Amino acid sequence: MKSLSIFRTFVLPLLFLTLGCSTEPLVKKSIPSPRVIALNSILDRYFEGYLKLEPLFATSIGDHRYDADLEIGISEEHRSRVLDLMDGALKEVAALGCSDLPEGDHWNCLTFEADLKNEAALIRNDLDYLMPFNQFESFFLDFAEIASGSSYVVFENASDYDHFQTRLEKAPAYLAQMEANMKKGLAKGITIPKALAEKGVKQLKGILTSDPKDSVFYKPLKNFPKSISKAEQNRISESYGSTVIQKIYPAYQKLLAYVESEYLPRCRKTSGVGSLPGGRAYYAALARNHTTTDLTPGKIMMIGLGEVARIRKELEAVKKELGFKGSLQAFFQKLRTDPALFPFKTHEEVLESYRSVQTAISKAVPEHFHLLPKARFEIREVEEFKAATASEAYQNATEDGSRPGIFWVPIPDPSKYAKKDMESIFLHEAIPGHHFQISIQQETDLPRYRKFFGNNAYTEGWGLYAESLGRDLGIYRDPYQYLGRLENEMHRSIRLVVDTGMHWKGWSRERAIRYSLENEPMDEAAVIAEIERYMAIPGQALSYKLGELKIQELKKFAKASLGAKYRDPEFHDEILKNGALPLSVLDAKIHLWVAAQK
Repeated sequence: MKSLSIFRTFVLPLLFLTLGCSTEPLVKKSIPSPRVIALNSILDRYFEGYLKLEPLFATSIGDHRYDADLEIGISEEHRSRVLDLMDGALKEVAALGCSDLPEGDHWNCLTFEADLKNEAALIRNDLDYLMPFNQFESFFLDFAEIASGSSYVVFENASDYDHFQTRLEKAPAYLAQMEANMKKGLAKGITIPKALAEKGVKQLKGILTSDPKDSVFYKPLKNFPKSISKAEQNRISESYGSTVIQKIYPAYQKLLAYVESEYLPRCRKTSGVGSLPGGRAYYAALARNHTTTDLTPGKIMMIGLGEVARIRKELEAVKKELGFKGSLQAFFQKLRTDPALFPFKTHEEVLESYRSVQTAISKAVPEHFHLLPKARFEIREVEEFKAATASEAYQNATEDGSRPGIFWVPIPDPSKYAKKDMESIFLHEAIPGHHFQISIQQETDLPRYRKFFGNNAYTEGWGLYAESLGRDLGIYRDPYQYLGRLENEMHRSIRLVVDTGMHWKGWSRERAIRYSLENEPMDEAAVIAEIERYMAIPGQALSYKLGELKIQELKKFAKASLGAKYRDPEFHDEILKNGALPLSVLDAKIHLWVAAQK
């Protein structure tokens, strides 16, 4: 469960037949029955309980009731409360049953049940809690980013400052819990890889500027809105600034000292979680959670190897079309170093190029999509302290429209930003990828729980599927941009191999890096960052390609079944209108829709 990155079809007809739900016609929706009312009550009560337990998430979706709260999400007490909430809701759903509900409610019920079962299985595993520190997803990073005011926490009035100051005062306890959990992990032989700890130390040092007033924590005090009086600004600056200097900085410094002097030297040398006590079972659970399938890590690796082989042939064909005579490896080297493919000199030039892609795509969108998002959309640059280790990413709009959907672009060095990848990246992260899917989900008549939760296989699968629509949407005219599409597809296929390789087969970090360099043109530094991302968040990288393959499989089925009646907009509407569904539920839904069209 996650809160909200050549058009050849590749079908896996047998591997994905794990439906778990009936394909019999469902009851048509009318006046809510007592069972529907009961189901919606379960979902609403669960969501309300979750918001109280995850106040940062509540703020991120524009619900400001808990803006002064900060739960220590890695504590045993918190974990127990979350599991109690989940177990109670699951018991109620089991007693209610999902069968014979109206169609939309049927999907809501199945999705809710699957989400909670998968997530509860992971929460019950100690490994995630005992490894709370990494360079990609960790409280010390996320909190610094939101404290800057450039993310989902806004500073528009005095109350916003006062609320976040309360969170600042509570943050040291979270950082202390991180240290306590790492100490427990050390005692059990459970640590993160040393390479990740080294990256985290570097990030901590980047956050801790020599003068706290130059840090990200002080940024809100340098950008007061005009609506706040000078007297209030002075009051806030004194109190808020004192909290940063006297509480936040010492807490971050203490964490840095512990990690650098005690934790890092004892971190493990292995790359995958499979080497840890209980690690293989944990990874298998992660694979189920992220892919929403019952595919084993071994089968997933085989799918990846097949896709890598297929796309290599496609790359060879494009290489030939471009007139390059050397080997694929020599071609990759050209793509890494050809100055013509890295034309940018300034940060603004990169952002403006993305805006041009947006303009081009927007003209063709109505031909392929009837269901369009209402949410506003912006392109923004990632904060400097995080840019070196960040990837392009989408942040959802708030439900009330106060914050737009944001496509975040990290630009550590404009001269090294590859132009050939930009069209496929924008399709995936922005339009019609995550911005369409997530915004439509939030704007559709769904229970609030369904509006704000999804799964990686559907969400990232849709993003990767969106990349395949480039020519339909009037781009990929430049053969190098089309090559960028193939490279990104290859990148997601490689993930199936190296993620399972490290966490299931025991591959080393170095072997995974080598495999990636042999099959894609990313430079070594970028490949290392990617491999270390998979080391930090095992299993998440499996979702992209498997989700895309499912959507492509369903599209091929719909085209074959409907013939001349098939239309892209209707298919896309059907995929999007019920929000993020587990792949098994999505399969059943599309089969029912096709049967109804026939």
